[in-house]
Amino acid sequence: MPEMTKTEGSDEMARTASAPLGALFFIMKRYGKISYKDLATCILSEKPLAGGVSPASRVNDRTWISRYLVHAPVESVKEDYFVSHEKAAMRIISRLKKRMGNQEILDMIAGQPGVVIVGALANCGQDTAPYRNMLSRLAGEDAFKIEERVEIAMVLLVTAALSGNVARATARALEFTDEIHGASVRTPLVTPQSEGAPGDTPADIDERVNLGLLRIVDGYVMGSPFWLDATNPDGIEVGAFATGAGAISDVAPDVSGHHARIWHDESDIWYVEGLGSKNGTVLVSGVDKSEAVVEPPADERTGWTGAPVALQPGDELVFGKSTRYVVIAGVK
Repeated sequence: MPEMTKTEGSDEMARTASAPLGALFFIMKRYGKISYKDLATCILSEKPLAGGVSPASRVNDRTWISRYLVHAPVESVKEDYFVSHEKAAMRIISRLKKRMGNQEILDMIAGQPGVVIVGALANCGQDTAPYRNMLSRLAGEDAFKIEERVEIAMVLLVTAALSGNVARATARALEFTDEIHGASVRTPLVTPQSEGAPGDTPADIDERVNLGLLRIVDGYVMGSPFWLDATNPDGIEVGAFATGAGAISDVAPDVSGHHARIWHDESDIWYVEGLGSKNGTVLVSGVDKSEAVVEPPADERTGWTGAPVALQPGDELVFGKSTRYVVIAGVK
């Protein structure tokens, strides 16, 4: 395939990569040299749909591929078009390895080419931090062989592209890691620099005061507050792969994928508790600077019995060794 000029490449990306599935087609064609037809062969199911025609039987129909896959909005893409995400990922890897090495494939997914799908996910209203956190960890991970990291990263990429859902993609990649490779990559070694903490800026004072968390890095406030939603029955999760409502994933490298949970009880008290993190959580009192161990590091947990710790404005939460949030009171 001849190299595209910058303008040609930008035009194709603009036409193709506005949705995650289109972004996958763009990345694999532009950087992996896999044609749209070959990629469709990798991901489409052989099972017949209503009318007795299988998606895989349409791989030679360029109009169908363009309309229903490459340029389709995320809400119109049907899950039963595809084989399992793992099977699709392994098929794509097999195609790529005909001309690329493992490190080249990983660099394509986790490096600059992969930014295209991050943008497409953001276009769909997805919080991309857990996706970026997992890729960054895989890029620096040394507990897995390179071919294992490639497989995990590809499952993450393919699931994100086919589902348009970051939470589903990160969860499936973690499950794949545990099921296939018998290990866990739940605590990142490397995470990207925060691009600014999402959250609402306080508005004019109204009838309700809320608690929020404000990240502090080297003594400086970073981003906007994360306001805690007292109506969320599941609480707010903190971690590199946290994806639920109000989740906080703006964290440093040593914070686990699912690190801690903050929740609210009927007596109007907020609590924090650990979720089995590797490096633990400490609460520093805003009154006297005393420290309460919410959860010790995993290697210090023998004989320890955990209990939720109450939060007050002015307290500081330290997740792992260096992710520090101050508890604030305000309105949103």
